[in-house]
Amino acid sequence: MDPDAKSGTALGVWLTARRWHGNRLSGPSRTTCVSAVFVAVSCVAGIACSSTSDDDIATQQRLAEQLIGATKQAGVAPRLTVDVAESLYGTDARAVCAAFDGGTSTVGDHILLGNLAQGRRKTITDDAASYAGLVIQIYCPEVLSHFAEVVADLDLVEASNR
Repeated sequence: MDPDAKSGTALGVWLTARRWHGNRLSGPSRTTCVSAVFVAVSCVAGIACSSTSDDDIATQQRLAEQLIGATKQAGVAPRLTVDVAESLYGTDARAVCAAFDGGTSTVGDHILLGNLAQGRRKTITDDAASYAGLVIQIYCPEVLSHFAEVVADLDLVEASNR
């Protein structure tokens, strides 16, 4: 390392840079330009690869509209909109469905229900259970039976906003 740069002064760093880059300190280095081009190409490729197809958009909207209709009929989630449902669940409600796919593990039970061993049971309302059931019924009906088993073991609290 250059002795001037070791001092940590701005002048020392400038002098070292000037020695390495000659008098060409005004423009960006080749590495900076290559890095900028790489980042720009990566961003464009990421956007192109992650764009949602027309079929996926139609599926998201159809499922969201089904959920809105079901929640209105059940009297739960009155402020849920199609846009919110689309952004939360997409085409498959992956996070919700994965929680019940193949049964819940001990960790899954702790996340969903609270840590029962420490007396930290979560309070779950009947509206919340109904809403979750509707999401599962629409997005992943194959796990509905396991969801029903989990809900049957709960001591649901009646929602007070009716």
